[in-house]
Amino acid sequence: MRRLPFVASVAAVVLAAALVPAGQLRVPPRWNPWAPLDVAEPPNLLTRFKLARLERDAGACLDVLRTTPMRFRVVPDRDTGPGCGFHGAVSISSAEVPLAGGSVTLTCPLAVSLALWERHVVEPAAQRRFGVGVARIEHFGSYACRNLYGREAGARSEHATANALDVAGFALADGRRVLVARDWHGDAAAAGFLHDVDADACRYFDAVLGPDYNAAHRDHLHLDRGPYRVCR
Repeated sequence: MRRLPFVASVAAVVLAAALVPAGQLRVPPRWNPWAPLDVAEPPNLLTRFKLARLERDAGACLDVLRTTPMRFRVVPDRDTGPGCGFHGAVSISSAEVPLAGGSVTLTCPLAVSLALWERHVVEPAAQRRFGVGVARIEHFGSYACRNLYGREAGARSEHATANALDVAGFALADGRRVLVARDWHGDAAAAGFLHDVDADACRYFDAVLGPDYNAAHRDHLHLDRGPYRVCR
């Protein structure tokens, strides 16, 4: 019985999706499934649906990205090897929470997901746990033409198409650093913060893999917009 409110909400969204195009219903943009995604709005039942639409519409994705604090340039499509390359990618030079190490290349939908995560998860979690904001996100990079886990054979990693970002830690505004490798099982505030940003990343990314997933992710959070839903 506890699932009934959720089921009712989903039913309402489905009904809205059917009625809005026909002009039979007027709803606020955040509850209109066909309205553009607004990164500034708190997430709701339609957020993942609107994110999925961006994967099929490169122009709409760039339009959304232009409404965020991110500074970026479009990267020309190119193949860099079998199953590797950039398609619909952007080079991010700055963001609401800066990325360490200069610019990073991401697919546009991944960049939008990152903007949502920074605003609605990372910053609030830092304020809640430490009382300060995040000065930068430290990472191990995005693009790498390689297979999953660096194996010689097998499926390509989402990194092979710049559709994944590995987050190693965070530098706080007061100078402290919170690192996945060191603090996942560390003090309450640091570990709590990392677990918060890991769990809530599932609202915006398709795969969120961290130290609790396997040993290969012991020192980072893997975030991607790939075809498989792997989110614990």
